[in-house]
Amino acid sequence: MSSHSPNNHQDTFLSAENIRAYNEYFDRAEEAVATQPDYLLHVRPARMALQYAEMEIAKADMFGLRGWYDEANGEFIPKKNLLESLEKFYDTAQKVKAAPVNESGLTCEEYYRLTKRFLETQVKGNLAFRKKVTANPPPATKYSGGNLALLTNGVRGANDYKVHWLGWEGQNFELRLDLEKQVEPSVIEISTLWEPHSWILHPVEIRCYVSKDGTNFEPLGSQKIEDDQRQAETSKIWSFPVSGQAFRFVKFEVLGTLKLYDWHPSAGGKSWVFVDEIVVR
Repeated sequence: MSSHSPNNHQDTFLSAENIRAYNEYFDRAEEAVATQPDYLLHVRPARMALQYAEMEIAKADMFGLRGWYDEANGEFIPKKNLLESLEKFYDTAQKVKAAPVNESGLTCEEYYRLTKRFLETQVKGNLAFRKKVTANPPPATKYSGGNLALLTNGVRGANDYKVHWLGWEGQNFELRLDLEKQVEPSVIEISTLWEPHSWILHPVEIRCYVSKDGTNFEPLGSQKIEDDQRQAETSKIWSFPVSGQAFRFVKFEVLGTLKLYDWHPSAGGKSWVFVDEIVVR
């Protein structure tokens, strides 16, 4: 797998027209050896790079022409061809004990799990869907353009921090969500990423507050990571239960590690916190 994101080439050799042609070639190759398992197991691993590229481009577009979903009557329906491609990718990876998908060592199994998580669109029943978020200080513009709308677009980021994630370097920050009206949900969630090869660590603490007027906030809860994150889950959902409270606004105080831990090859350098989907339901 290339160390460069397939999205960098979606208008050139990975254009929609070219990918259609590549898939036709592989379809013919698989048909030609369909009754010869040993030969088929040579063709399918060769196809994995194409499957990976197509799925990554679809993640960036998500609800667009090349995205994972079609929209019908307000419902988002995953495209059958991409779901089949993901399952074949994983099946082949298991059979041939495939190498990691990128230079960070992300295994095919982990990639499969994260992609399945990514496809769990947070739209239906999500009161935060497409609601306004503000940040202080704002996120870095070099990742996803610093577009805060990504935090409530119904899509949880997968493994690639350059797609659907927003980042803050060496600083704590605050996020505020306006739900536009008072609601009484049961849970509030926010997700963060762990990618130490790229200097990205989970925050050490997230504090959640709610408010009816946007001025007076009441603490809902606080969660911490007590260890040094030498080993951590790639993506973490921070979940804050709500019990019988009505509110319109949600505030998160996100406290990062600020610097990389002593175990990191670049210890002392500024660490990043990357955040994605806020869900209220």
